[in-house]
Amino acid sequence: MKSGRSLNELAAELTRRQESRKDYLAPQGIIEAVPAGNDITLQGINGGIDITPYAHGQLASHLGIPKVYYDRMKAEDPELLAKNVNTWFKKDPDNKRMIRTIDNRAIGVLSPKYRPLDNFDLASTIIPVLTDHNVQVMSSELTETRMYIKGILPALSDELPEGLAYGTGHTNIKAGDRGRLVAAITISNSEVGDGTLRVEPSVFTTWCTNLAVMQDAAMKKYHVGRANDHDASWEVFADATRRADDAAFWLKVKDITMAAFNEKLFRQAIDKIRVTASRPITNELPQLVERAVEVLALPPASAGGILTHLAGGGDLTQWGLSSAITRMANDAADYEYATVLERAGGKVIALQERDWSKLVAA
Repeated sequence: MKSGRSLNELAAELTRRQESRKDYLAPQGIIEAVPAGNDITLQGINGGIDITPYAHGQLASHLGIPKVYYDRMKAEDPELLAKNVNTWFKKDPDNKRMIRTIDNRAIGVLSPKYRPLDNFDLASTIIPVLTDHNVQVMSSELTETRMYIKGILPALSDELPEGLAYGTGHTNIKAGDRGRLVAAITISNSEVGDGTLRVEPSVFTTWCTNLAVMQDAAMKKYHVGRANDHDASWEVFADATRRADDAAFWLKVKDITMAAFNEKLFRQAIDKIRVTASRPITNELPQLVERAVEVLALPPASAGGILTHLAGGGDLTQWGLSSAITRMANDAADYEYATVLERAGGKVIALQERDWSKLVAA
């Protein structure tokens, strides 16, 4: 599992962002894009605001400007980009956008029907529940678009089954230590429209501190709600009302969070892992890894690292492939990419026999 911020660091940054955050609803007719160096700013909102890379992508998508062309204009001719944006704004001046800002920067350009589930509210709901149930938060992070909280429940664990010897010989493995599989959870959310709120049961391996996210049992919540009926560009002052509306939903999130630590589901996950240890790799490792990267929709550049960890791990089975992928996540430079790898490791565990057979076909 890739390390991130401590829980105290996460709480401090969430509090700071909550105090800085402002939401605006603005008709496109009063927003103007203005060149600023090698970028543009949006005027007509709080005296003018900068735009994050992710919000640039949302703006390009909303206006129907191909992202490659949008980025080229931004880098080479910001005046042309501003002209394009303003032209399309004026084509539909009454169309409103919800602009989410932190530190006077647009972090999201969204539909007015978007229902924000704020990271601060989610953390305020989830962390006390995890603490009360003795869940240890092992890693947390705030990326440009998402918040992550990853924890384990040591009380719900089992000895690593015989035969799952990935990593034998590594210097961080004590002689005679077979390690344990521990029930874990991955909670993630985007308050700027980059996917859904997810509560995902996971399995943590103490042997090599790997985390595999078991997506097949995950809860997902799409950010959709009623439209916000405001007629001008101003800060949305409906936070109290929105929180009251969300109260019932947060109660459900609490229940779902602890349901992720269901012992029956955990035992089923261990049974799946046992099965994966009995399915050998029967083709050449480079060929297997190349196919796996394609099937799992991972970046092609990830193949080299996966191959290195698979060959070095000494476990040439379906479980070994999963472990190689999740081991690679521990050292990934980017937290988002690390989580993608952890989910990919869970997908490998979930492969049925016929799918595994196709993957290892000569």
